[in-house]
Amino acid sequence: MSSLLHAAAVVAVALGVASGPFDIQLNSTPKVPTARGEARLVYASSPFGVAVTADGRSRYDVQVTASGLPDPATLGAYTAYVAWEVSTDLAHWQRLGAVTNGNSTVGQAKRNKFLLVITAEATATTAVHAGPTVLHGISPSGWLQSFMSHPLFRGISQ
Repeated sequence: MSSLLHAAAVVAVALGVASGPFDIQLNSTPKVPTARGEARLVYASSPFGVAVTADGRSRYDVQVTASGLPDPATLGAYTAYVAWEVSTDLAHWQRLGAVTNGNSTVGQAKRNKFLLVITAEATATTAVHAGPTVLHGISPSGWLQSFMSHPLFRGISQ
């Protein structure tokens, strides 16, 4: 049985799947192919044991570990990298915080399913995303999304 688990772990690493149930593998984009990263969702502190939003969703501190990020100025008129919590339909972007090479706790995620997107931005405090995406990943619960309604899986092509 342990050899089966080891084989599954090797396949998961080869496919770029994060190592645990609270981990997000961050994938690079052609804009910065040398960038690498992962994020970990850690329960936010709370006097009640578990931190939740007013409507009962769990709140997580997002810890990002990144490497290979060049000086943002090499990508254009940018001075910082910023992490965003993005709804799966891309309609809502919530700034989490600044990201650097190394470890950064960037803010709290409050959605159940979300994309974690890191962009180059003009300032670290911007409230609206405008720069290029350099790393991106999906929350662990996002993997439970059914894509059966996607045209690709219904035999419909453009």
